[in-house]
Amino acid sequence: EIRLSLVGSEMCIRDRSLAGKPGDEKAVSRIIKVTADDTMRFTHEPFNIKDGETIKFVVTNNGAIPHEFAIGTKDEHAEHGQMMMNNPTMHHGPGGNAITVNPGETLELIWSFENAWQIEAACNIPGHYQAGMHSPVVIKE
Repeated sequence: EIRLSLVGSEMCIRDRSLAGKPGDEKAVSRIIKVTADDTMRFTHEPFNIKDGETIKFVVTNNGAIPHEFAIGTKDEHAEHGQMMMNNPTMHHGPGGNAITVNPGETLELIWSFENAWQIEAACNIPGHYQAGMHSPVVIKE
């Protein structure tokens, strides 16, 4: 984990976690489409992932406000949520464990689930996780 201080705000670039690591496009085994909207829910097929699998998540925001799609453990989401409370305009670009998807936008997040456990996908924009915007990721052997 690398932390950078940018004019009083903190940005976290997570390249390794208990949830896995950023994946390579060439290693993608399948694509899962995800819809985010202002009901504070993600809509998608069940996240049943095989250990070692690399998934391309294609995330579309059908809402009127920005949403985040982040992969992590519950503890990582709690930590990230606190950072988001301190900097609610934090924006996540490609290459890490989180993307910020603006209204009407579709973005991709590629993630490799290696030795991963206790994972969920979540939106950590203040109030969104608490309103139910998180989904479990089931890792199968």
